[in-house]
Amino acid sequence: MANNIIGRFERIKEHFEKEAAMFDKMFFKVMPRYEEMIEALAEAIPFSKKDKPRVIDLGCGTGNLTQKIISLYPKASVTCIDMTENMLKMAKAKLEGKHNVKFWLGDIRNFDYAGKYDAVVASMVLHHIDKKDKLKFYRKLYSALSKRGVFYVIDIFLSRDAHLQKLYMDKWKTFMKRNGLPMNKVNDMIARHKREDRPVALADELFIMRKAGFASAEVILKHYNFAAYGGKAT
Repeated sequence: MANNIIGRFERIKEHFEKEAAMFDKMFFKVMPRYEEMIEALAEAIPFSKKDKPRVIDLGCGTGNLTQKIISLYPKASVTCIDMTENMLKMAKAKLEGKHNVKFWLGDIRNFDYAGKYDAVVASMVLHHIDKKDKLKFYRKLYSALSKRGVFYVIDIFLSRDAHLQKLYMDKWKTFMKRNGLPMNKVNDMIARHKREDRPVALADELFIMRKAGFASAEVILKHYNFAAYGGKAT
């Protein structure tokens, strides 16, 4: 089992390394309402422009979420974590001149979360972690938060209802086709999702958060099988 997990994460890392240069252009064609969800997540962070929150961006990719957070909270300090070197290069170029942003290359599960952070955020990353491993990881994130700290995420989910799950997948395929992806690319995306991702039901995700210690866990914005959600430490 351990070897299978290692192999899956290596495959994920490999294809993100290869696709980094085209990531932004492609991703907005793949995920519905991505810009709206990034904005909703950033606005949910309970700080003002004058505050100096410490933020961790898990699996930062090319830096879209961090860029939005810095635009709303210019005095924030952000640590961007990603296991893909080429993604971090893209993020560094996008966030050039932002001296309050640091970068860490590696697996989000291996980062040293010592110290207190005011926000931990993630965008389309945590579905890579198996359900059985999430509680331990979320407890680690909870322990890293300050008393005012928050944990907000954008991710993909399953439905426990077979009809709704089929609807979700059909809507996702339709979105990708309308955005110009040829059918073979749509099929490749769905196949990769089934092969590499480990999404759970949204209700299960919120339950795991509460069990990990978070005082609240709720949905900010949902669109079929995609959602922005999270909660507060206290």
